[in-house]
Amino acid sequence: MEANNVEKRFNDWFTVSYDRLRNLVGRYGALDEDNFHDTYLFVRKQVLNPEREITDYEAYFIGCYRKAFMAKFRQESKYAHPDEYFFLRCGEDADFLSPDDLNSCEKLVKDILNFIRRKFSYQEYRMFTLRFYESDFSFKALGECMGISASAISGKVNTIMDAVRSNRGFSWRSQMLAVEGFIS
Repeated sequence: MEANNVEKRFNDWFTVSYDRLRNLVGRYGALDEDNFHDTYLFVRKQVLNPEREITDYEAYFIGCYRKAFMAKFRQESKYAHPDEYFFLRCGEDADFLSPDDLNSCEKLVKDILNFIRRKFSYQEYRMFTLRFYESDFSFKALGECMGISASAISGKVNTIMDAVRSNRGFSWRSQMLAVEGFIS
């Protein structure tokens, strides 16, 4: 009986507070409807958990929303989202573009991909591009596709990463790009 009472109290509070909550969480940027709904479901589950005693629903809801929002923000900021033609311009068959048409970052990417293609087998090159450039495959998914273990894939990809990182030319050019980005 107590669980039904807690559920009713929470549902009543949420119904009354819905617009105010949307305005409050909107302070963290554009309101993310999916995050808002997921937060509602999470908080509701926590409130109904008999081991938890949550009395200040609003503070708990806002804290959970903010935590989920920041986690999503951190996750998104890990990745660059180049335009749809970026990898076409950097691919092996992109010889129709003159080197002058490519910016410094695109030139570095193209040179790194060419370096990997020359130094490693085609299978290792494909593993690397599938993992980092084309579709962000997991090591497990790559292993299933290629018929080898995920740890073997991880080892090969890490070897490629180490080779790229130890290449002084790439390292220097990458640092120069960071300096250019800082200056401009």
